[in-house]
Amino acid sequence: MKAIIIASGNIIKKEIFDEIYSESDFIICADGGLNYLDSLNVKPNLIVGDFDSANINLLEKYKNVEIKKYPAEKNFTDTEIAIEEAIACGFNEITIFGATGTRLDHTMANILLIERYIKNGISIRIVDNNNYISILNKDITINKKEGYFLSIIPISEYIDGITLKGMKYPLLDVKVNRGSTLCVSNEIIAESAEINIKNGMGILFLSKDK
Repeated sequence: MKAIIIASGNIIKKEIFDEIYSESDFIICADGGLNYLDSLNVKPNLIVGDFDSANINLLEKYKNVEIKKYPAEKNFTDTEIAIEEAIACGFNEITIFGATGTRLDHTMANILLIERYIKNGISIRIVDNNNYISILNKDITINKKEGYFLSIIPISEYIDGITLKGMKYPLLDVKVNRGSTLCVSNEIIAESAEINIKNGMGILFLSKDK
């Protein structure tokens, strides 16, 4: 069960949205994300937020869609509300668009949100026009994505036993401490790359410049 959350940060290119939308079962708009989704002529399944950035005319347009309004003064962001709603609906794989932007505090908060939920078995990734961001806490295989660099940034005290195969800069059973830049800006050179870890957790980036 896969869900998409549209937040109100940077707008995603239509081709990137379409690729993930074709594999998804449910769309939640977090406040101003409704403005973007409407521009694609795609109807959401649920709209949530305090609605300080959503076009009020669109709320009227989608009045037949379930809408959950929250007070402006609250202890959580609209994105967190949307994640909780997706989980309550039974989704354990979530892609968030619009989670990055000019507000670095919101961007950082959203990245740390996905760290929190991975501990509960909820897989969340953040996607924008230049980045695929997820949490690394187990062995994975990643297919090569042309033009993208791969980076691993430890968010635990360290990641123990990192082994990288199929990459320009391979590693074998290396301990990488938090704050290290050892695993920044690597490249997949095979058809796919293997990342193995023994302990720890990191933020996994697939990023491109343009």
